[in-house]
Amino acid sequence: MSDVAAPRILYFEKFSLDFARGCLRAGDQDIELRPKAFEVLKYLAENAGRLVGKQELYDAIWPNVIVSDDSIAQCIRELRGKLGDDDHSLIKTVSRRGYLLDAAVTTSAPPYPVAAAAAAHEGLLLAPRAANPGPVYGPRAWVAVVTFFLSVVWGATFLLGSTSLTGPRSVPGEAQLGFQDCETCPEMIVLPAGEFLMGSPSRGLGRVDVEGLPRRVVIPKRIAIGKFEITVDQMSVFMAETGMSIGNSCRRLQNPERSPPTWSAPEASLENPGFEITGSHPAVCVSWHEAQSYVAWLQRRTGKPYRLPTEAEWEYAARAGTTTRYSFGGEETALCAFARFADLGSQFGWRDACYSELAAYGAAPVGSFKPNQWGVYDMHGNVWEWVEDCWTPNPLEIPVDGSAFSRPGNCEIGVIRGGSFSSSSLMVRAAIRSPMRTANHMYNAGMRVALTLGD
Repeated sequence: MSDVAAPRILYFEKFSLDFARGCLRAGDQDIELRPKAFEVLKYLAENAGRLVGKQELYDAIWPNVIVSDDSIAQCIRELRGKLGDDDHSLIKTVSRRGYLLDAAVTTSAPPYPVAAAAAAHEGLLLAPRAANPGPVYGPRAWVAVVTFFLSVVWGATFLLGSTSLTGPRSVPGEAQLGFQDCETCPEMIVLPAGEFLMGSPSRGLGRVDVEGLPRRVVIPKRIAIGKFEITVDQMSVFMAETGMSIGNSCRRLQNPERSPPTWSAPEASLENPGFEITGSHPAVCVSWHEAQSYVAWLQRRTGKPYRLPTEAEWEYAARAGTTTRYSFGGEETALCAFARFADLGSQFGWRDACYSELAAYGAAPVGSFKPNQWGVYDMHGNVWEWVEDCWTPNPLEIPVDGSAFSRPGNCEIGVIRGGSFSSSSLMVRAAIRSPMRTANHMYNAGMRVALTLGD
């Protein structure tokens, strides 16, 4: 008899299969399965990457019982529905032969927290993979709606690694042009008009459904975007001139080494966010409404229509002509040169990817890491950044002309992008997007600004 205990839990994608409890789980949520469907999934997981013939499944799941092909088919349909496997990319059918679970299955929890789990650490909500995705338009609903055309055409284009859709219109050198409208105004980088693929491929590591499959988005005019996140010094000038006070209603992590951590009372502030700051640190504990007040003030000060970037503009700037997870490629071990995040040198319980000697609790002064190819800094990590849009869980509602998604009346839930110093590597990808109440103040959320320049 072997001394090695049989595995009690198998992990694949964003799911875990708990043998002792006889259940499938997504994060900390149980997914109910009929007993035979569970046994089928268990057997496929134990034989992941290998074609399992129908007769083999009969012998394993229904020994000494005569059943029809429909018994297996019903189990497979149930499993695909529960796993959100509508395109049959996870459980593949080999005609007249059998089935194959096309996933990397491990006996230990993945070293990188899935995006939803990492979001929970930061007090954010992201959508789980929908069992039966469909268009739902309420701000609290979750949806993942894609068409066959998007799935095949744009998803394939993304996976083929196209780095530019517009040729000479997306020239990295052009985006190095910059300006500053006043001494205390944000430094701006000019971005060319162009096209890009917004979203993430269906099997992308860390992907959540609210990112959507890759789809063509057009930025019709040149824009300028902040070279850096808005700093403490810049926000202080605004507050001094307007008399506006942000207050101390900001929450912060109390024990970042634990998973999950606990949160403080609303006591932190821009001046005291829970880590040491200087004037060149990004301004945090700023709500979406206060970010809008800042850009309105900047408009009056400069006479130019400054605003927050739209979601599409933000991702366009973050990708800088690429289609990979990060602006520098797809390898998270290179992330330490470009981003402040929960790397292996940090104290966060969900740290991962690479080790940085610069790691510390809190954001870094803006521009401390390498910029992307278009000369824009800190698009990955440092602090989450508000964008202009109202939140929609349906990525197909995000306009493809570069404009913002809005709702009648006020936005109760807005969008933050980019991840922060407390995010895992999967939470600082170019495609990551998350909802947050527009009135919230978070110790790791700030902003950068944008400006339309014309043709």
